Amino acid sequence: MNQIAGKKVLLVTNVNLACNPRCYKEVRALVGSGYDVSVLKFDIRNWSADYEAVIESSLPQVKWITLDAGSKSKFGWLAASLVSKLAGKLRKLFNNKIALTSYMLDKRSWLLNNKLQQIALQYDLLIAHNPAAFYPVYNAATKACIPYAIDVEDYHPGEYSNIVLAQSTRQLMQATLKHAAYVSAAAPLILEYTINDVPGIAHNSLVINNVFPLELKPAFKELPINNGELIRLVWFSQNVGLDRGLDDVVNAMNLISNYPIQLTLIGNCTDGVKQAISSKLISGKHKILFKPPLPEQQLLHEVAQHHIGLALEASPNLNRRICLTNKLFTYLLCGNAIIASDTEAQVQFVKQYKNVGQMYASGNAVQLTELINRYYSDKQLLQSHRSNAYKLATEELNWDKEQQLFLAVVNKALS
Repeated sequence: MNQIAGKKVLLVTNVNLACNPRCYKEVRALVGSGYDVSVLKFDIRNWSADYEAVIESSLPQVKWITLDAGSKSKFGWLAASLVSKLAGKLRKLFNNKIALTSYMLDKRSWLLNNKLQQIALQYDLLIAHNPAAFYPVYNAATKACIPYAIDVEDYHPGEYSNIVLAQSTRQLMQATLKHAAYVSAAAPLILEYTINDVPGIAHNSLVINNVFPLELKPAFKELPINNGELIRLVWFSQNVGLDRGLDDVVNAMNLISNYPIQLTLIGNCTDGVKQAISSKLISGKHKILFKPPLPEQQLLHEVAQHHIGLALEASPNLNRRICLTNKLFTYLLCGNAIIASDTEAQVQFVKQYKNVGQMYASGNAVQLTELINRYYSDKQLLQSHRSNAYKLATEELNWDKEQQLFLAVVNKALS
């Protein structure tokens, strides 16, 4: 590793690091290994802005290259919007030219491409995060004759119900992934689908799980429950929405009357969504707490105060069915027993890692009620699943181990 330490690596994303924790972990891993790291990202003026400032201040070694997302440089943003619209109309005339496809799918792609043409030669390796960065990184690296890598993370064609957009995303991946030094994905099934779409990349593709560093691990809490006392459930995401499977748990709470339940929902949540969720809770025995998005360390501390972590996925699209979310790995690190809905990826996970949680059929509130009741009545099972989850995260599913896979493929790309 010493032979290539100090090489210059540029990570490229169409959001910021607060909205892209996977990219953030890679940045920290590279800095810790002695690389000269830069990040090309966007100034996102939403709930994430304060957290982004904390991230930047915590990594003074990193060179931050920030593009405006519309509030400051209105001319540039309007130009990008116009290019995106024109690209959608012109791409068929140019035989689905990949640049036009990329610009059509995300206007930020054009802005990233322009910037990378100016700076790519300064770097030894480019790493793309999110589809808007795939073409700009591929294009700049090819012109500069330097290696590049792509973290697909999710299965992006599976995010769309629109067939044209799904196929366009697939074409974007086929054009850009096949020449990458490596391709990484966040779950086994995501990688499997990606390899099926882009033949010839299996030999340099790998899964890098969305796990967390052990330094963030909260101390394990016993959280004993006597009969009649409160059991605590938790769910979190960047945004709390009505399509996230939360109806299942609220409906299950309404079916339970012999003990109290506290459900904590963490994430950006509008007043309308709060009202819609709260209005579904009929039983006065239970309560729902809403908390805003929290910085990573605070989030883990908060989640660790709960007995059960809810990995609910309503499966609105293929990607959500085959992904393993950040929350699943967060629950392990926080020592939560897990209740997961039966998406393909979570079924595979629970079969592979037994004795950390239970699974129910999405939409089946009665079955979910039975699982919660089972944990409440069998305190030994609850404690066992919680401690097993904590042990699994401590010994295997953590970023301290997973980052070695990432660093190995970066080292290989630069050797």
